[in-house]
Amino acid sequence: MTKLGAITLTRQGLEICRRIQDAWPACEVFVARKYDALAPAHWRRFDGGLSPLVQEIFGAYEGLIFVMATGIVVRAIAPFIVDKRYDPGIVVVDIAGRFAISLCAGHMGGANQLASDLGAILGAVPVITTGTDVNQTLAPDMLAKELGAEIENWETLKTVSGMLVDGEPVAIFAETGIKLPELERFAAKGVVRIASLDQLDSRFKAAVVISHRVYTAQPPAKLPTLWVRPKSLVVGIGCDRGTTVEEIERAFEQVLCESGLSPLSVRNLATYALKKDEPGLCAFAQKRGLKLSAFEREEINRVQHLIPNPSPTVLKYAGVLGVAEPAAMLSAGARTVLVPKRKCGRVTLAVALTEEGRGA
Repeated sequence: MTKLGAITLTRQGLEICRRIQDAWPACEVFVARKYDALAPAHWRRFDGGLSPLVQEIFGAYEGLIFVMATGIVVRAIAPFIVDKRYDPGIVVVDIAGRFAISLCAGHMGGANQLASDLGAILGAVPVITTGTDVNQTLAPDMLAKELGAEIENWETLKTVSGMLVDGEPVAIFAETGIKLPELERFAAKGVVRIASLDQLDSRFKAAVVISHRVYTAQPPAKLPTLWVRPKSLVVGIGCDRGTTVEEIERAFEQVLCESGLSPLSVRNLATYALKKDEPGLCAFAQKRGLKLSAFEREEINRVQHLIPNPSPTVLKYAGVLGVAEPAAMLSAGARTVLVPKRKCGRVTLAVALTEEGRGA
């Protein structure tokens, strides 16, 4: 975690916070103003109760360490908890420093790791109650986090995780090239890696599929399946001047849908430098939360021999043999495209697979 906050309400908690900040100098410490004379000058003071402070800082830190009783913390954070995907990791440390309790957002928020780290720093016992951790089995949400991937159907995570906790046979499938951590250590817990979705059958009670592809016929309809989308696609985009964000969005969705690719697997967009300030394209990138990479003429011309569908028209008006295809390949570090350029109205798109997706 890069941004941590620690809060104490007691004199004993001051020493615990000092030890935490000695280990993590960037950790900001909040102390009740009544201990103003005892606390270091650079610590932040707060007046009144804990709840107003929590309301102020809850969304500003990746992890919060409360040096106090668990009950106080539960009551203080309850109004602000939204979703494990967005909540900060919450850890409670008792004022004697005996226990570091992962209270909230254990996986996605990093509270479990934070509790373990605090245990090492303070000589405390990390208290982690997440079922997959306690049973030492695969945690699908942590797997997605490690891969930098996105879970498509969060509502299924609880079901699949429950199967894993119960030791039921769960299949794991990943597209060729995706580097997974060693899964053999989970074999005794029912985790089975399969090489093809064709291997999914009645012996499995659930599945985790890590893929940029949208499969319509597999896996079996009644099998609870968690879809994990790795960020392995780059979409190259060229467009006419004045093309609207709505036109670009329609083309983007159409091409990915017709190509059987998940929009959640798009890592970034790529284009020609002349188009990097096109309002519609910039607005689309911002709307989707995607970085827009732009390449100069010299860069595109260096890969002109790799462009599968060169365009004399584009060369005449822009000085390059293509935009969507070379931009996608350059950004992805690829020598081919996964989806050749498609023209949809005033928008041209192509898709390339990143080095990570190809296993390069």
